[in-house]
Amino acid sequence: MAERSFEFRTLTSVTSAATPEMVFDVIVDLRAHLEWSGERAADATFKLLTIEASEGPASLGTTLTSTGSNFNGTFHDRSVVAAVTRPNRFILETDTRLDRRRGRTWEAHFVHRYDIEPYGDGSRITYTETIQRVNYVPYRLRFWARPISRMVINRADAKQLDNLARLAEERSTA
Repeated sequence: MAERSFEFRTLTSVTSAATPEMVFDVIVDLRAHLEWSGERAADATFKLLTIEASEGPASLGTTLTSTGSNFNGTFHDRSVVAAVTRPNRFILETDTRLDRRRGRTWEAHFVHRYDIEPYGDGSRITYTETIQRVNYVPYRLRFWARPISRMVINRADAKQLDNLARLAEERSTA
């Protein structure tokens, strides 16, 4: 990838009746991502389609590959676990390639950060998504379009986080 320095960040949070430990356990179960970010996705044009990951909880350095749908194509990801601090923080670094139906292939480096903190009897899950490097800046991420893009991305991320929260609640009562 011919890299271009770039940064675009979004931040979304939801609450869950599940404890931080239970939410964390669902996040480090990489195969569960296919359920809360794929099978339960509210939008077929923005969801995880496949994941190749080892069984058991992810630890520092664990790698995974995944594919997913995007409104304009299919993304192919290779991720590595960059930080694991039970039960408060989980960070994945992802190199992605979006094979677009319209336009040229887009490559980017993402940092996906999940912070979990106690909130009442449950927890607050905060997801920060940062794009750090790209091969080019698509129009949706250009300065003038960022406010609208941030709103659309935050809405989609909130739906995925809500799925994560509900799955953690279901697992905590099982």
